[in-house]
Amino acid sequence: MKKTFILLLLCLCPVCGNCETITLEPITVSKTGSKNASESIDNISQEDIRNLPYSSLEELLNYSSSTNLKERSPFGVQQDFSMRGSVFEDANVTLNGVKINDPQTGHYTLEIPLTSADLEEINIYKNSQKVDFKLKAPRDKGVLLKSSFGQYALWENLMSVNFPVLGTKNRLSVEHKISKGSRQDTDFEIYNFSYHSLLNLDNRDLEFLFGSTKRDFGADSFYSSRFRQEEEHVNQRFFLARFGMDEGAFKLNNTAYFRRHGDKFILDRTNPSFSTNIHKTYVYGLKEEFNFRNGLFTNINIEEEKIDSTNLGKHTRQRKGFLAGLNEKQTGKFLYGFSAGTDYYYKWSYLENGHVGLGYLLKDNLKLKFSYDRLWRAPSFTELYYSDAANRGNPNLGIQRSNNFDLGFEFLPKDFLGISSGVFLRDQYDTIDWVRNSPSDVWQAQNVGNVKAYGVDITPELKFKDCILERLSIGYTYLTLNKASPYPLSKYVFDYDRHKIITNFGFNYKGYTANLISNFANPVDRRKYVTFDLKLEKKLRDFTIALEGINIFNKSYEELKDIDGTKRWYKLSLAYEF
Repeated sequence: MKKTFILLLLCLCPVCGNCETITLEPITVSKTGSKNASESIDNISQEDIRNLPYSSLEELLNYSSSTNLKERSPFGVQQDFSMRGSVFEDANVTLNGVKINDPQTGHYTLEIPLTSADLEEINIYKNSQKVDFKLKAPRDKGVLLKSSFGQYALWENLMSVNFPVLGTKNRLSVEHKISKGSRQDTDFEIYNFSYHSLLNLDNRDLEFLFGSTKRDFGADSFYSSRFRQEEEHVNQRFFLARFGMDEGAFKLNNTAYFRRHGDKFILDRTNPSFSTNIHKTYVYGLKEEFNFRNGLFTNINIEEEKIDSTNLGKHTRQRKGFLAGLNEKQTGKFLYGFSAGTDYYYKWSYLENGHVGLGYLLKDNLKLKFSYDRLWRAPSFTELYYSDAANRGNPNLGIQRSNNFDLGFEFLPKDFLGISSGVFLRDQYDTIDWVRNSPSDVWQAQNVGNVKAYGVDITPELKFKDCILERLSIGYTYLTLNKASPYPLSKYVFDYDRHKIITNFGFNYKGYTANLISNFANPVDRRKYVTFDLKLEKKLRDFTIALEGINIFNKSYEELKDIDGTKRWYKLSLAYEF
């Protein structure tokens, strides 16, 4: 049935008979002369955010073949994010350029304190292992009201209002989601809230952001298949205040930020007194950025991380960082940019980082590109101090470091076709993983040695005019990791997708739009699977009605060992915007 369905979709374009091509702007192709034109970037644009089916902002990341979103439950409840075989602790997640990683554990890093009405775009910097969520700028006016209902007693409501106050532009957004869950003990209730304010005065600007998310959910087997009735309550508060100044010769941005995260984990919701852990983390930071007219820049960052936990204890650590470099420039057919810096991190002393980006225009439609990144990451508080009957942290863990290389090209042979491709290598040493020698042992955090990740990316894309099929894109990533660890059993590092293929068919017929996305994954230690997601939409003046389906063929699969993937889940939405 699935093969027949796909063949029918492919046949729709020739049926229309008078297809014409239009200029293609591939998702993965950054424009020549932009700041990161020599780096491999996947961009999830505002158009993608409108058209793709998703139940949370975090799930948009899974539509890149270079990424892997391992969901314990959908709708943004909780997910682990990896990129080119990295683990969920490795990736840097930023909001308007400010890091929002959780120091307790990477399980909570991807809790984005925004609603779908607040997001402008997402940029995935693959070689730098970084994801940046970019905010929409507030407007003088505009209101969005949206309500959805669906399977498993799902009910969603969203309100977003833009308004002026004393010369400032402001946006206030509130979102609520609730469901009984698609399987036992995966019920959830989620609140997202954000307030964003922006003031522009000639060459000065002031910005303020407050974002909040609260998530209460059943956590069936989230951390151990031995406990089917786990429960968790998490909440996050994020504040950002920025002052910007443009003096012509240089631009200055001063940003202060604060992130507070709370987590209450109950091992057995029927018996809370058996085992309950309560954790609170705090991150305070100051970031100063100078950008000079000639392209040179400097960044200074001071940050403090704290944790107060019933299991991990109380700990504080500080980081002071300096970075300098050259924003990417073009001279003739050459593109070049670089940065180098050092961080002084409590306990681990000085840690270096760097980036080099090079590009060369062989032709107007063919660009070669190379990037190198020197990266490090400190262990999370969980990796250092956590202890229970099945897991044991290691306070003697060292810093994990890696050298990342990416070599590729971007080719636009025709104005309706674009191809981006490349090969990559991550040479990682002092790798941090949870390991054990036998199934009867506890999992223990260790520096397991050197790991090399090799792979290939390729993304062709087509766009058409005056045709039912408007867009066709395919993303493919091949990945392999050498298993050099001395420990026979690994919990995270060697659980990755060997092959991943994302296809996106975009249709438009008399104002009715449809997007069908397939996700094929071939994990190394679990059975391969393919799922299909679908969004149908029709706009009627100020109203938009949409039907969205996740895993529409109800494929049974696992994204994480012993945790079932998302079942078929449909929802119907009505939005009113004025």
